[in-house]
Amino acid sequence: MPLIRVTDATYTALARLAIGTFRPTGTRQADGTWLVPIDQDTWDRIHAMRLPGETDEDVIQRVIHQHLGCRPS
Repeated sequence: MPLIRVTDATYTALARLAIGTFRPTGTRQADGTWLVPIDQDTWDRIHAMRLPGETDEDVIQRVIHQHLGCRPS
């Protein structure tokens, strides 16, 4: 199962936006980031949406902002 590294802010935003009960599956790291296991379909989707130079974190933040109706920065 692939792992992605996200910041605490992104992990919290994902938990807030979750539909239904959020089951925390991430492991908090010493540097304050989270390692989160994701299924292969989600991994493939993140990589398909990636713009040049973006990290997994960047893609997820961009999608969160689009979902909330924010303009791109």
